[in-house]
Amino acid sequence: MKSGLRGLFPTLVGAGRQLHDLEAGQRALSNQRPFLFTVGFVCLVALLISPQVFTDALFLTGVCLTLLSPLPTAVLPWHRFSSLLYWGIPGLQFAAIAALRAGGGDSLVGLSLIAVFPVIWLAWFAKRPLVVHTVTFTASLAIVWIPVFLEDQPLSVQALASPLLIPVILWVVGIFATNVSRSIDARQLELEAKDKELRTAAAESQRHAQLLDIVIETVPVGVVVVDTEGNDVMMNSHQRAQHLLGIPDDVPDPREDQLLVFYRDKKTPVPAADRPVRRAVDGATFTHQLIWLGDEQQGRALSVSATNIQEPSGHSAGSVIVFNDVTEHVAALEAKDDFLHGVTHELRTPLTSILGYIDLALDEVDSSSGSASLRTNLQVAERNATRLLHLVSDLLDTASGPRIAARQGDLAGVIRSSIASARPQADAAEIALIDQTPAVLPGVFDPDRMHQVLDNLISNAIKYSGPGDKVTALAWAQADSLCVRIEDTGRGMTEVDQEQIFNKFFRTSQVHESRIPGLGLGLSITKGIIDAHGGSVSVDSALGRGTAFTVSIPAQDTAAGEETPRAAR
Repeated sequence: MKSGLRGLFPTLVGAGRQLHDLEAGQRALSNQRPFLFTVGFVCLVALLISPQVFTDALFLTGVCLTLLSPLPTAVLPWHRFSSLLYWGIPGLQFAAIAALRAGGGDSLVGLSLIAVFPVIWLAWFAKRPLVVHTVTFTASLAIVWIPVFLEDQPLSVQALASPLLIPVILWVVGIFATNVSRSIDARQLELEAKDKELRTAAAESQRHAQLLDIVIETVPVGVVVVDTEGNDVMMNSHQRAQHLLGIPDDVPDPREDQLLVFYRDKKTPVPAADRPVRRAVDGATFTHQLIWLGDEQQGRALSVSATNIQEPSGHSAGSVIVFNDVTEHVAALEAKDDFLHGVTHELRTPLTSILGYIDLALDEVDSSSGSASLRTNLQVAERNATRLLHLVSDLLDTASGPRIAARQGDLAGVIRSSIASARPQADAAEIALIDQTPAVLPGVFDPDRMHQVLDNLISNAIKYSGPGDKVTALAWAQADSLCVRIEDTGRGMTEVDQEQIFNKFFRTSQVHESRIPGLGLGLSITKGIIDAHGGSVSVDSALGRGTAFTVSIPAQDTAAGEETPRAAR
């Protein structure tokens, strides 16, 4: 009941609803309510303090004009007669106020102030302010002067000047209302322009979002977007299908660490901290992390990449993770490696036998008076068979992956042994081979495999250098690591070549042009051995300025003495 009474007064004065919710005609009719309410209140006061005014013809005429003033708006459609109604409605109100003021006498002097309503009406929507302000001032002046002219007393300057305050006030109010209206209109136009821009931007954003959804659902890869807490923000249908492979039978709604995620061997579970989604949530950006999702029979090999989402402030907003099914590619590589392993293994045995028989033949030539040409021919056969055996061994290592047997050793001694083996090659090429290694560099590693690494690096440095160049071997202990650096002043390589130098069978364009022999397996095998040790190898080179390879391996290995395949590590 109280709330109803509270809403009654705003409704009576035309403030019960927001004006922008109304049509133009309804808005104009609502704007007349304050005038009607005020005139009604004046009539009530007149009835209490001066009821005789209701016998005055002018006062009654004013009341009738007041009641007639809203009729044009209610009857005529605003969109067709807006100009007529704009001037006609305040004209009726000015006439009504003038009649009420003239018929009300001295008891209703304040009636003149009601003219503020038509003044504001005209000023608020003024398209020609000068005309509007002239009309409102003239009409207000007529309202206060008509009673003066109707009096029986003679006109005087004082009688005409004393009521001028009200027209002046109303004139100032009209000017102020016009300025406020213009400011509001300008602000409204600005808001409408911004609203249009926002609607356009929202429509464009929605179009882009729809296009992005279509693209994400179309691409043949799984896409997941996660927030900083690891919660899924978006997942396309392809990834939802792949995700089902990793759900254990006994855990219908698994956590990330409960999913069936394995290394490439399909058996060794990937630790929770190393799983792609966890790494992405922790802020890592990576490409091509190979995992096996699901059990060994129905699972799939996935290549996973992740990119961090950065807010304009620089803070992380989550990550985008892409899962690419590479099962067929992995199977093809495994088939190729199996074939290569089988072929090289079959070649190695007869080559070893051939070398053995060549050694026996050389011994017989030495113990007899055989011709020198026969010995030379046997030595050529031996060199080529040895070279072929090395190539077969490299292919076998490439196919099966290096196996290491870590034990306590002296890395400095291994380096010196490789330098001694390479010195005849360096002397023949007129290249200075410099040893800057410490006397002792103890650690736990596979000496034979590290010997193979150093042989490859030093041999390459000599092979790709020319007469007068230098090859330097450096080594040092750093924190918990052993480091070796083989640097030369040879031909160097481009940045593009450096990105691919550790790939199998890769050879730089300069090497192809110079016809230097080789298969491009040495550095791939070197990286495999270092990876199996849990270390790293990097290259720093500039074309025409030489190359430096830096190797780092852990000084201690918890798997010392245990042969471990590279894939399992």
